[in-house]
Amino acid sequence: MDTRAEKIALFRYALIAPLVLETLPRGELTRRAEEIAARKYEIPFSERTSLSVDTLLDWALRYRRAGFPALAPQARRDRGQSRVVPLQLAELIERLKRENPHRTGMTLLRELALVSGTDSPAISPATLYRFLKQRGLTTRQLLAAPAHKKFEAERGNQIWQSDMLFGPYVQRPGGGRMQAFLYAVLDDASRLIPHAQFYAHQGLDAFLDCLRQAVAARGLPTRLYVDNAKVYRSSQLARIAAAIGILITHTPPYQPEGRGKVERWFRSLREQFLANLDPQRTLSLPELNQRLWVWIEQVYHRSDHGGLGTTPLLRWQRDIEQVRQLPPATDLRRLFFYRLPRLVRRDSTFLLRGQFYEAPPQFVGQTIEVRFDPLDLSQVEIYFQGETPALARPVDAVVNGQLPSRKPLPAPTPPPTGINFIELLEQKAQPAEPDQEHDTDKETKN
Repeated sequence: MDTRAEKIALFRYALIAPLVLETLPRGELTRRAEEIAARKYEIPFSERTSLSVDTLLDWALRYRRAGFPALAPQARRDRGQSRVVPLQLAELIERLKRENPHRTGMTLLRELALVSGTDSPAISPATLYRFLKQRGLTTRQLLAAPAHKKFEAERGNQIWQSDMLFGPYVQRPGGGRMQAFLYAVLDDASRLIPHAQFYAHQGLDAFLDCLRQAVAARGLPTRLYVDNAKVYRSSQLARIAAAIGILITHTPPYQPEGRGKVERWFRSLREQFLANLDPQRTLSLPELNQRLWVWIEQVYHRSDHGGLGTTPLLRWQRDIEQVRQLPPATDLRRLFFYRLPRLVRRDSTFLLRGQFYEAPPQFVGQTIEVRFDPLDLSQVEIYFQGETPALARPVDAVVNGQLPSRKPLPAPTPPPTGINFIELLEQKAQPAEPDQEHDTDKETKN
């Protein structure tokens, strides 16, 4: 699918993931769909802001039948036909209802009739009420106060939380010191840490590496609960989550209490781990991570948790039979590859992260898709229009300069045709021979 279709499909998957990642009874399925439909969204390539329950259930059914590609937009069967509620009318109804949520349906119909200058409104009462409910514009929906309740997952791997913490200073490989950054993933139900690691930077590469190792160690979560940082809203993360079946949920703005469990774990980390590091010795990054996992595995995972009544490890193991796992033959590292478009230049090279790579000559002038591990650029794969993937290798200008230049072979000389333009013109301009003219006259008389 193209970029536009993929963006729409990823948006749809993010909405229906709560409906398809678990087996739900019909009533619970409908209730969740109604909750999703009651919210407002920035729908890609659309001016609409809401969706109906039937649309969500239809997307969920398509996903179960044909997977992620089925969520790509399909051509409308009623293209060219008029809609029941035209776009301009829908916008006017929404503005009037939001302006005064206490406006009744009959009042709206009368106002619409007056605005249009007709005796009767453009739509029926049933159509209006259905429209208001689908858009979340009923009086009850508009005036309902958002509920903020303490939540906790019922079982392990149902919800993971993740966040980043500024860590201590460590040895820089080239000398000096640098600050380390800790990415951690916490299981909501058991407080177990699927993975945590200090990194030399706080970018998307570090977080995806942490998430990949968490999945490899503890299986797949149903939801991943993160904040609204740019790292967690990247298209790479959205594509990976859709590929392995994870729903990314973002903390509502200005409500950091939603990630209270991982924040509480960071406090324990500061008090029990970071506070006990030797301030007189600057560790290297591998040494710091080694000590971190000794504390996690030997202390934190095996200590009784006040909110659980048991240890995080024992609580997580209670639900181990329900943990989703990827198929044994799955190449997890490849699932986490970045995918980026690149234009192959005339010298059969393309630029990737400050390094030039060589592509096969048949891709010159074409836009290809490169897939790679952001932490290991030794293997870069090239994909183009469904062809067998090819490997790109880094350009070594010194080696290329030592290779003998290839001179093009001269094309073979074709045999002469004997045709000359000027001679043909001269032959055409010459008069016919006398005998030929006499024979022509004789034939004419006969």
